[in-house]
Amino acid sequence: MLNLDAFARLFPSLVKPVDDAIGLTLQGLDKTVGLQNLTDPVYEALKAGLRTMFKHQNDFEVEGLEHLPQQGGFLLASNHQSWLDVQCLAAAAPQRLRFMAKAEFAEWPFLRHAIALTDSPYIKRGGDSEGMQRAVDALRDGKVLVIFPEGTIPGEERWGRHEVEAETGLLRGKTGAVRIALAAGVPLIPVGVSGTGAAFPPEVFPRLELAQPPRQVKITVRFGAPVDLGDFAGRTLEKEDLHAATQRLMLAISGLVAHERNYVPITVPVAPLPRYERLGVLLLHGFTSSVKTVDGLVPHLEAAGIPYRMPVLRGHGGHYQDLAGVGAAEWYGDAEAALLDLAQEVDKVVVVGLSMGGLVALNLAMAHADKIAGTVTLAAALRFRNPLAPVAPLLAPVVKSWPSPAAIHDQSLRHTSENYTRFPTDAFGSLLAYAKETEAKLSQVTTPVCVVHSKRDQVIAPVAANVIYEGVSAGHREIHWFTKSGHELGQDMEREAVFATVMAFVQKFRG
Repeated sequence: MLNLDAFARLFPSLVKPVDDAIGLTLQGLDKTVGLQNLTDPVYEALKAGLRTMFKHQNDFEVEGLEHLPQQGGFLLASNHQSWLDVQCLAAAAPQRLRFMAKAEFAEWPFLRHAIALTDSPYIKRGGDSEGMQRAVDALRDGKVLVIFPEGTIPGEERWGRHEVEAETGLLRGKTGAVRIALAAGVPLIPVGVSGTGAAFPPEVFPRLELAQPPRQVKITVRFGAPVDLGDFAGRTLEKEDLHAATQRLMLAISGLVAHERNYVPITVPVAPLPRYERLGVLLLHGFTSSVKTVDGLVPHLEAAGIPYRMPVLRGHGGHYQDLAGVGAAEWYGDAEAALLDLAQEVDKVVVVGLSMGGLVALNLAMAHADKIAGTVTLAAALRFRNPLAPVAPLLAPVVKSWPSPAAIHDQSLRHTSENYTRFPTDAFGSLLAYAKETEAKLSQVTTPVCVVHSKRDQVIAPVAANVIYEGVSAGHREIHWFTKSGHELGQDMEREAVFATVMAFVQKFRG
């Protein structure tokens, strides 16, 4: 789960020589023939190739070209869903485009050279007067710049896709686009790109969490009429003015986007989550574990006055031999009984399940959507890291039990675990079958979902979190990553942050 920059830092001996060689080559070309003389024809050739590729792969369509000025500089402001957005915009516009790049990319190997070749300006986040002036000068010089007012791809960095604004379905826009357009006195053209997030989401690149090629999903680039900023021109603007103008821009962009074709489809405006006066929480532990793996949430629930149930699922709470002959039907039955009991006391229930409990939670959401407000999966046991895991059930007639894997990274905390040190092979076979069955019907989950996983989970492959996040049909989905903990998220070093994440989701449903 490394991005390109992280890969370069870990393997400098592989990346640095090639990156340096490219840099020296470009410097030599710039001194001899001038990069500008080379890049224009190269840009046009690449644009033609990209357009052909997208036409074949993604049924590429471009709309609204009549809104683009025939001469002079102007600023394009686009939504951002994927690293394909740059290529798609370049292929769509008849003019040569320069893309405003965040300053961090100046240190990225390979990418920094591509940015140099496109003659694109850098700009720092959080305020960069010099970068802004470079952009203004380029626009006044007749160049066409592209800016992404969201500042990042939702889902790529610390901003989750669920954090978009209800009115636009986009992250809150930064004011830079409006400020640059007004300072340069050029048209500000909104652009809506649809389909790129589904075709090539950041989970594939740059996070490298999913190993899959770009999908054959329809991509549309739609240019809109220039945003009217006349009432803001020629005067000193306060923060409120800049935000109002930016919101006008973001609404214009949003109106050009087919949000139902996002990686996670949404309807705009985004409806608020329902709230309930009486909300309960069902806590479900994992395979071979005890309620100790989830009871860290109990003080938070009690402090908030939220009733809960925390059943001991069949075969647990004693000795590992108690699990022999026990399977998914029994675990689900015990959880369902606790859910139905709690449902008599409250209006709706949020189900929180760790590992195996996460699978049970998802199945409860499928069967009892009328009783469930939302579901939280903590390292749900959908796909196991150990490639030999599927072999275990085949050995059940001979090998009756297996040692349990370590699940806590912080060694000082391992002594607190009450997990079984071994598990019966036949029970594990039932868990594997349950995971496969659950994955096959994830689309039946329609209630809100919060997926929590650690990128250092040593038991369940982190890709399981992405499979759940994409596979469910819930209108509201969240995914939260942790980077230090092991599989036992409720007992390891980041447990308090995990509890805070879960409680933040739970509180969204309280009246």
